[in-house]
Amino acid sequence: MNPGELVMRDLVDALIQENLFGFAEGRADTETGHYEVAAPGPPIRLLVRDGGALQRHRFAGGPVRHGDTELTPDALLRLLAADSPHGARVAADLRTAVEHAEVTLTARRRFTGPGGERLAATRDRPFHPTARAAVGWAAAELAEYGPMRRESLALAWVAVPADLLRFGGGPGSADLPAMLLTDHDRDRLAEALRGLDGWRALPVHPWQLEHVLPREFPANRLRPLPRAGRFHPTAALRTLGSATENGVHVKLPLGIATLGAARLLPPRYLDNGERAERTMRTLLAADPLLRHRVALCDERTWCGWHAAEGDEFADRPGQLAAQVRRYPPIEPDALALPMAALAAHEWDHLSGLIDREPVAFFTETAEIFLKVALGFLRYGVLPELHGQNVVLVLRAGSPVRLVLRDHDTLRLHPAWMAAAGVPDPGYRVKPGAPQSLRLDSPAELLGYLQTLGIQVNLYGIADALARHLGIAEGVFWRRIRTAITGALDTLELPGHLANLVKRRLLDAPHWPSRQVLGPLLREGSSTGVSMPASTGQVPNPLVRA
Repeated sequence: MNPGELVMRDLVDALIQENLFGFAEGRADTETGHYEVAAPGPPIRLLVRDGGALQRHRFAGGPVRHGDTELTPDALLRLLAADSPHGARVAADLRTAVEHAEVTLTARRRFTGPGGERLAATRDRPFHPTARAAVGWAAAELAEYGPMRRESLALAWVAVPADLLRFGGGPGSADLPAMLLTDHDRDRLAEALRGLDGWRALPVHPWQLEHVLPREFPANRLRPLPRAGRFHPTAALRTLGSATENGVHVKLPLGIATLGAARLLPPRYLDNGERAERTMRTLLAADPLLRHRVALCDERTWCGWHAAEGDEFADRPGQLAAQVRRYPPIEPDALALPMAALAAHEWDHLSGLIDREPVAFFTETAEIFLKVALGFLRYGVLPELHGQNVVLVLRAGSPVRLVLRDHDTLRLHPAWMAAAGVPDPGYRVKPGAPQSLRLDSPAELLGYLQTLGIQVNLYGIADALARHLGIAEGVFWRRIRTAITGALDTLELPGHLANLVKRRLLDAPHWPSRQVLGPLLREGSSTGVSMPASTGQVPNPLVRA
């Protein structure tokens, strides 16, 4: 796989789907696949293929030329977006994406059996042109701190006065070394803390300690401690898994950006995540069908900088925090894979792990996924179901359960929650700030299933299978439609939800879509932790399925 071509594919496909710079209005030769788009000077020429259900054309690979010049992804965007407010910045991110894809794919070849997190990293967020870029890191830093690192990584630790920290409600929030370290390492930290009464040890990403914390926090409030612990970076970069494979991860802020958003960890988000988890656990306890299909990571143990009055919603508290994630136990004969790994270009390896007929496997995955999504929607809530947040548990190659993680984006429609008798989680949201957690429209809530759940997650898997095995895309859309109608037949959903699903998912001529490139060009990277995005429109892929 050529890193530049992988990034170019996502860039061209986004330009066409979002119709930026007239890219959806080019002239196509249906016999040869040649495609011409007007540009300053000579036209841009490339090859396209049939775009499937969501758009007319997609990139078919090969060179993209402007006259006699072959363009890289960043050169293509600089040509098109010369007058866009943030075109140069996004072009630089595309160049970083190619460099970082090279690091990931080169390292991937050294692993005969990469785990799910490494597989997920080979594609990251499907269809996002800058997804492979960790902006703020050089290629060497990604190799050192990214998921393809071979050796375990010791965490940095700092001592912080306890009265400057805020703690989660989960066990061990005030004693993170007990949750993350061996007895030997805990003793080393305890010795280093001797004489610092009332201080607590907090884990820090080593890069963050070196490059960010010295400029953000006064030296008399942080005392460096010995490094301790053995962890492996995951595809999420700021999340690291214990090398002892005990089902414990730790999530730490990083002063870098991915997908146009800062990788910070504001304590208010951790608090909102704890509130959301409490809501989901209440639903699982009351609903045996959901409980059978879903398990939750425990993310209630956390600690972070306690913001001064009026500073709760600033960025600085998000630079120093830690969250412990504990996975629920899985059966010894089971395999757990992030759904993002299934969207990777790695089905030559995945097929050996799963050992199932691909369309049958996809069908079973879509069925359990959509039953879970609709099962939550009946209570007026929806987890953020993109592939990084959902882990698929397989037994004998078949999906049996979803494990959900990153709970801080559980979205809700208050009227439906109230009708179902579900208490409001009471999110803390910055007054007057844009937010997408509490949604006044049920159609808007369902739209997150259509975009992140189906178009990004399920279709990301379908796209990878279609490319690898040459299966027509329509086969997968038909399976998704059948999974939805099957869920409607068996779940006995409330009438208001069943009618909305039928009307919006099955019958409407158009679906909402997630636009990501246009917002980056217009608005630039987010100053917070939310990915820049807006809502567009695509043909309903299930109407003709």
